[in-house]
Amino acid sequence: MKTLAAVALARTFTFFVGSDSHFGAEGMVEANRALIEHMNALPGTEYPSQIGGRVEEPRGVIFTGDLTDNGLLDEFAWFEKMYGRTGRDALLRFPVFESIGNHDVNATSPIKERQRARHGGINYSWDWEGVHFACLDMYPDAATRAWMEADLRTLPAGQPVILFFHYSLEGRYSGFWRAEEKEAFAASIAGYNVLALIHGHEHRTGHYAWRGHPVFRPGAPRHSSHTFLTVRVEADRLAVAAWDFDAAQWVWTSLVPVRR
Repeated sequence: MKTLAAVALARTFTFFVGSDSHFGAEGMVEANRALIEHMNALPGTEYPSQIGGRVEEPRGVIFTGDLTDNGLLDEFAWFEKMYGRTGRDALLRFPVFESIGNHDVNATSPIKERQRARHGGINYSWDWEGVHFACLDMYPDAATRAWMEADLRTLPAGQPVILFFHYSLEGRYSGFWRAEEKEAFAASIAGYNVLALIHGHEHRTGHYAWRGHPVFRPGAPRHSSHTFLTVRVEADRLAVAAWDFDAAQWVWTSLVPVRR
């Protein structure tokens, strides 16, 4: 009999990843409009030869925080106006699943209340084709780790998992959470079939490995790394490609074997 992981990964699907819309900062309405228009138009585009085929209609868009520049509701209203929620209520034509970023938090944290209304919580999860996705707030602190551990315990053994949040895991932009918090997070996900970790925060695109886990960051409308990611989950690999929405071209690809 096939395991759940093998059955789920026999069905290919695609999703997109963006980050750091920073509504409220100068020029962000225009920059985000360009990003969204490219996302909407990308299905049908030929992938680089390393991946092959064409971009399929995505199941949705993961968006890794800093939705606003100052944590204000009128700034978040722009996010909802342009990105929407369902793929039928805004400029973006696909459902969106966002996390909170540090710029979204102020003394009253009204953006957190909007996310609770949109998704049922700051931390939330769902499945696409048997792959489990979990949003881990700004980063997996003690409270979020407790929620995540309870969520992951409900999964069948070997079910593929993709986790996303805002803060970086390593490098010069990763000091916004403590080393002991990162150690605790690594211990919490040990033994699970984690296909990828995804974060934003850095306003630059790229990928690296952390504790043996593939990590991806999408770039941002703000500053100069104007890219987003396409992720195609296949039976035996994760195919990730970064699309530059200024130059209208692919800038890098990464192929990650799927563990059985």
